[in-house]
Amino acid sequence: MADASIFNRLADAVERLDVAGIRALIEEALAIPLRPADILTHGLSKGMQRVGAKFKSGEMFMPEVLVACDVYYAGLDLLRPLLRKSGDEHTVGTMVLGTIHGDVHTVGKDVAIPVFEANGLRVVDLGVNVDDERFVDAIREHKPQIVGLGTYMTSTFMHTKDTVAAIVKAGLRDRVKIICGGPAVDPDAARRMGADDASDDAWKGVEKIKALLGAGS
Repeated sequence: MADASIFNRLADAVERLDVAGIRALIEEALAIPLRPADILTHGLSKGMQRVGAKFKSGEMFMPEVLVACDVYYAGLDLLRPLLRKSGDEHTVGTMVLGTIHGDVHTVGKDVAIPVFEANGLRVVDLGVNVDDERFVDAIREHKPQIVGLGTYMTSTFMHTKDTVAAIVKAGLRDRVKIICGGPAVDPDAARRMGADDASDDAWKGVEKIKALLGAGS
């Protein structure tokens, strides 16, 4: 019962945007002691799921979501070394993610990454204005199962076909699934350009990524 209480308080802290209080709650949970993986799954990640539900319903807006991401990361920074030490970093796969060449917007990516991590993905962030060759190099280096192409503008979304073509030319296309993300994307258009899917919502994107990876919900 005590475990459920601290998990709920952690989730509440993310939902309430309590950057100042999250560290003390993490330390309290570790002192019980609770497993770092459980603190992440049942506390921080649950809080991000609540934030997602409120964002979808219009109860929260993007500035608040960004602060929730800060709270999530403040807690995760304390847990990451412990997760690595215990070998308890459960993931559904590795994702290489970057905002596509010609686009320097960061908001979508900055929201998507903690949402993806909260759902078991290890995310390699390539940043913004990422050219095709950097995506190719990152696939070779990190051996991801999925590649995320972020875009905020229709003009850069249309560059998807060139990025996919570069991955095909490098002989790497059959190793990865490719998903586009951002307000300008369209799933049918993405598939016509050679990607596997697209989503304009990070939480819906999680569902699509898990489906592409066969990881379930």
